[in-house]
Amino acid sequence: MDIFDHLNELQVDLKSKNLEEIEEKYFNICSTLAGPDRANSIKQLGLNEYVNDLKLCLKQSIKLAQKQTARAIYFEYDLDNNWDSTFFICEEYSVLEDNDDDWASNWNEDLQGPRLKEFADIYEINGFDINETAVGSTIYLIARTVISYAKAYQVLSDESSLAVCIAFHDQDPIIRIKE
Repeated sequence: MDIFDHLNELQVDLKSKNLEEIEEKYFNICSTLAGPDRANSIKQLGLNEYVNDLKLCLKQSIKLAQKQTARAIYFEYDLDNNWDSTFFICEEYSVLEDNDDDWASNWNEDLQGPRLKEFADIYEINGFDINETAVGSTIYLIARTVISYAKAYQVLSDESSLAVCIAFHDQDPIIRIKE
């Protein structure tokens, strides 16, 4: 299974599993592919502050989006630049089944999001997908990032019709937290 298969499976898991089950699944994948030491080093990184930062930025983004009658909030983080991130307020949106994520390139406004340097440091060790260790590490780092974003969104209990999405820079397709 390559990393893109895992990414597609992560999207499916978000609809069928709770966040704890997803966390456990990708911890196990990382343990198998990259070894238990790597999986534990990723698992032990505390993300409470990151989730709180995401929550604050997401709350601001939702307010901006509602003022502008935007249709989606797209959160993008950069694997290669310290996990720096940006929230994009998008006027357009297409559902996952449309296989068209060009809507995310047409944004009205953006807000700087938090960075996660600890994840970037681990990611730099093996890169994206050059071997099984890299695939295991990368998919678990991505899964924990997506889970953090989903947790931040769940706490807000937003009742709007906004789509809430996440992806790393140049990821295709974009992961939908809420459609």
